[in-house]
Amino acid sequence: MTILLLFTHRWRAGQAGGAETHVINLIRGMSRRGHQVVFVTGAAVPAAGASPEPVAAHYQLPFQTLDPRDKFKAWSQLEEIVLRHAPQLIHAHHRTGGYYAEWMCRRHGIPYVVTVHDPWLSAPLKRFHGKMFRRLIAVSEFIRQGVIRRFHFPPEAVKTIHNGVDPARFAGVVPEDALRFRNQYGVRPDEVVLSLVGRISRIKGHYDLIDALRLLPRDLNYQCLIVGEGKPRKHLENLVAASGLRERVTFCGYRPDIPVVMAGSDVVLLPSYREPFGLTLVEAMLSHKPVIASDMGGIPEIVTHNRDGLLVEPGNVTGLAQSIGEMVSDQQLRLRLSTAGYQTACNRFLLPTQIDATEAHYHETMGNAIVPFG
Repeated sequence: MTILLLFTHRWRAGQAGGAETHVINLIRGMSRRGHQVVFVTGAAVPAAGASPEPVAAHYQLPFQTLDPRDKFKAWSQLEEIVLRHAPQLIHAHHRTGGYYAEWMCRRHGIPYVVTVHDPWLSAPLKRFHGKMFRRLIAVSEFIRQGVIRRFHFPPEAVKTIHNGVDPARFAGVVPEDALRFRNQYGVRPDEVVLSLVGRISRIKGHYDLIDALRLLPRDLNYQCLIVGEGKPRKHLENLVAASGLRERVTFCGYRPDIPVVMAGSDVVLLPSYREPFGLTLVEAMLSHKPVIASDMGGIPEIVTHNRDGLLVEPGNVTGLAQSIGEMVSDQQLRLRLSTAGYQTACNRFLLPTQIDATEAHYHETMGNAIVPFG
């Protein structure tokens, strides 16, 4: 099968977020199964990195523009790509990609699916999406229910396929690399390492974390590592200093070696206010690490409270501090939750499971005849 994979956002492979990681995994998974992938993205950001291999071709089009001439150029170039490669299916990502896929479907009769990575806002001009797009894939049941409710999609037109993680990425980290990571940031051997991995922002709960750490006993034996970048970093660093936590909190910046980060951590935190799925949690669980996360969005589909992690209401700083204190103080709790979490990740969130479900959905979508017009 020839699949045109359409990612209309700017391509950021070198600083891959959840959507980029999802797409990279799809390309590799489908290619291993003998499918040919034609990759079309928005223009790459500086230092974005190469296309994930193997793809038959990678095209960059001016999708993210307000210039009508560039818009027309993107439409016409995409049609040329479709005619050149004759894909049997288009897999679009995000709402903008869905517009282009729907038009190619109407023009050439090519079936398509659209993956929804984040909640769609029901702005006045966007309320008719339920009558425009044909088939959606939601990365969590939370996302699925949201688009059904807001845009009145028929429930059978929206399928939940959870993101999967390649376990091999996290199984091969050698202990020396994990120790080197800890030593790099001055972590003592007896300290429990708390890690928050992701873009620095209020939405991800960084400020709540600092407020929670202020409530912990001063003799609690931990070190907190904040891995990631973001505009609020300087302000957050000032807040850490003002809170007397400079010896407890270390900013690591962006790191591409997430498996090593996970291996060098003892507890992984995700106190978000918005989390469509929570891929970081699956990565932590596959690394045999216990997690503390917000009880919202797609997170409860991954973590069951006190079985394979601890859940806290978003914004509940006192509850977050209590959970951190329990986790740092109780090694047996960490062991119990990490063991159960690893089993949960292996049973439900491995990459082959995602690829199986997506491939089956492709064939189901292609089975519905579409008559083009024009």
